Formats: sequence, structure tokens, C-alpha cells
Amino acid sequence: MSRVKRLHPVAIFLLFLSALRELFIPLIAAFIFGRGAASWDFPFTIYFIIGGFLFLFFYGYLKWLTFTYVIEEDELKIKQGILIKQQRFIRTERIYSIDITAGILQRLFQLVAVKIETAGGGIEPEVLLKALTKKEALLIKKQLLKEKVQVENEMIDSAEDDVGHIIQLEQSQTKWVLSNKDLVITALTSSGIGLAFMAILALVTQLEGWVPDEWIVETFGYLFHSSFIFIIVLILTMILLSWLISIVGTVLKYGRFTIIKKGDELEITRGILERRQLTLSLNRITAIRVVESVLRQPFGLVTVYVESAGGGSKDEQLSTVLFPIVNKKSIYEPLKQIAPDFVFDQPIEPLPRRAWIRYVIRKVVPAALIAGLITYFMPYGYVAMILIPMAILYGNLQFKNGGIGRNKGYLWISFRTVSRTLVIIPKQRIQALEVRQSFVQQIRSLFTIQVSILSSIIGKSFRLVDVSEKQKEDLLSWFSYKENEKELNHEE
Repeated sequence: MSRVKRLHPVAIFLLFLSALRELFIPLIAAFIFGRGAASWDFPFTIYFIIGGFLFLFFYGYLKWLTFTYVIEEDELKIKQGILIKQQRFIRTERIYSIDITAGILQRLFQLVAVKIETAGGGIEPEVLLKALTKKEALLIKKQLLKEKVQVENEMIDSAEDDVGHIIQLEQSQTKWVLSNKDLVITALTSSGIGLAFMAILALVTQLEGWVPDEWIVETFGYLFHSSFIFIIVLILTMILLSWLISIVGTVLKYGRFTIIKKGDELEITRGILERRQLTLSLNRITAIRVVESVLRQPFGLVTVYVESAGGGSKDEQLSTVLFPIVNKKSIYEPLKQIAPDFVFDQPIEPLPRRAWIRYVIRKVVPAALIAGLITYFMPYGYVAMILIPMAILYGNLQFKNGGIGRNKGYLWISFRTVSRTLVIIPKQRIQALEVRQSFVQQIRSLFTIQVSILSSIIGKSFRLVDVSEKQKEDLLSWFSYKENEKELNHEE
């Protein structure tokens, strides 16, 4: 690895596609909303498009040609740049995780991509090596993370498609696999149905520019004069379609999910179309989140996330899924095998009773305003009045699910937004503890606490609203420097 290297030549095509994807939406928008298709000079337009493709391909070639990397003396050195030359030096101790993925195009050429995350990497990976051979990726991973593993050349050079099974593991290991049954349950109860539904609505709203105005007027006129049953059936059909889309997406994302623990490191492998392997150090975990979604809570099922400095992905809110689905009652069993430091009794101290009315009012007031507007402007709008009792129920759930707990080395906070969440934070991983009190909170002697941890360059915070003054004082005393000093002196 002390020799200067370039990415695999397939990276030229991947860089070309990446540049083309960035320009695709602006070009489509210019074509639709610009001068109009009728006024375009199509022979010239075709030449322009071909020329643009050639330029982007040449640009991808230059980026590939000017990108080199080498590992020397526990340091990753990268040189890149076409017009402006850049040099980057990343020490191995700064590296928090290495993510190995294999998309469809990469798998066609038996290649993988390597994403290297550091403590200050931000939302995007610190380093992205788009196209490497499997052998090269594993050698980089071994040297940067100093893994004590044996790489079998025969297995690497074979047509093995699963990145997570091309390493000869040590004897001391722990393995957790998501079964096909649990994968189906994960897909059926996925919260992605909401995103899929919003995507369908967004697609419908974009049809205005493609569908004649007369057709839109007739369609909406028909809907407004249709029966209530027909409208309900239409909404249920859209929800069912969203659910099916969510199921397919979840299966493709979490299929063949495996966790392998080797010493203090976790290898998380998942994905059907795009295989992804993330290597994460247990010593760099800053928090664990246990999330009960609305669909999974009735079945006693939860999803467990890991927060780590420099890790996580955009679609998981800069977190990493540790267990896609697990039974809440037996959560300690797999967690004890994978992250035993987070396994202990976690009693929750509830919020003060006087905070209940504030939780309910905060939900009822906007619900009543929305219900009133819908009732006034929409046919059958009076049905929207059901939002008020739903808001009362939601506020009551938020109050009941709110709470806090701690022991000598850990803090845990329970709260609900839509899903119920329990976040467990090691004391030494807390970056900041903030206490606020609004004017209205002063009347009832309530406070808001906010705990911040290192999860990316922007960090991540968890907030609990309307704790009592005693809870606030106890928490500040627990976190204070003087209290820590007393504990150290007592231990000595």
C-alpha cells in the first residue's frame, strides 16, 4: 500500500454518471419551463447534447487521472484536482468507520466503493473511493483500521458477490442475522409508507404541466361532487400503493442483514441490489437509540440505532441501524452480545403531573384550528373534528412516554415525536447539557433539557420538555465537574 495508486478505470464511467445526474434536473427544468419544446432547434440540440456527454465523459476521465491515493506511516494521503490541486492527509486514528458498498454497476465489474468517515466528516463521507477491487478495498480497510484478519486471495478473486463473507474471521466472534421472517415483518411495519405517500402526492401535483386544464377541472369537479365513500376508497388506494412501495424498498435495503462482532469492532452488512458493509468501532459509539414506531409498537417490536462520530447515513438521519427489528421484551439478549456496555436496568422517572396540560394544549390548539378551516371550506369537512380527540390522545401519549433516568456512567431519555424513543448516552460522550425555561414554563416551574452528542460535524441533540425543577437540579449535579471530581476522589 506504500505505492501511489489510482481508482479502477470503471470509476471514469461512474464519475461521468455522477456529473450527469447533477445536471439532469436543471436540464429538464430548462427544457420544460424555458422557451418551450416547439421553439427548439432539434438538430442543434442533438449536437449540443452529444457534445455535453463527451465533455462530461472527458471531465470524468480527468478527475480519475488526477485522483491518487497512498497509505504511508499510518496516514492516508490523497491528491486530487484538475485545475486546483488538493492534497489531503488523514491519520488512521481519526478514522471512525469504513463503509464498503457494492452498487449494481460496481457488482457488474466485481468492484466495490469505500467510504471513509472521520470525526469531522460531516454529512458527506470524508473520503469516497468509487471503484476498487474487493482485494484492494479489504487491504485498505485492514491497514487503516489495523484489523487482525486474514484475507484469503482465493476467496477474494472468486466470483463471490457478498462483500460481508470474503474475510476469514477470527475464532472469537459473535454473529447476528436478520431472519427472512423478521425481514418480512420489518417491511410490513416500515414507517417508509409516509415518505412513499408524500412522493405519490408530489408526483400528482407535478401532473399539472402535462395534463390539459380541462381534464384537471373535470377530475377535481367529479371528486368534489362524489360520494364520501368514493373519496375514502381513493385515499385508501393511495395508502395501499404507498405501503407496497415501502415494503419493496425495505426488503431491498435490509435484505441479508448481518452483524459480525470481532473484538471491539462491528461489521454490519446489508442490502440486496446494493451491498453495503460498514465497519464500526464499539469504542466510538456515542449513543444508542431504541425506537418504537406507531406500526411496530402494538406488536412489541423496536428498531435499534447506533450514533457514532463520523458515521451514519442520510436516509437514517445520520445514524446506523444496529437491529432493523427486535422484540422489545428480549432486546437485552442480542444487545448483550453486540454492545454489552449498554445492557443494564433503565428505570424511567416520569415527568411531573402538572406538565400534562401543557402537552395536551400544544396539540389541541393547532388541531382545532385545522379542523375548523377544513369544516368551513370542504364538503364533509365536519369529519375533521376527529382531529381534536386524536390530538388529546397524542398529547397524553407524549406526556406518558416522557421521562429521564441515569446511573453513574449513563444517561437515558425517553420521549415521543411520532415514534417513541429511548436514547442511552454514556456520560463521557455528552458534549453539552443545556437547560432552558420559557416565560410560560416559569409559571409552573418547568424546564426543558437538551443533551448534545458528537454524531457528525453538526452533532445531534435530544430534548425533553417540561421536566421538574428537582429533575433539572439532579441532572446538573450529576453532570457537573465538581460531582465528577468527587467521584474520582472517592474511588482513589
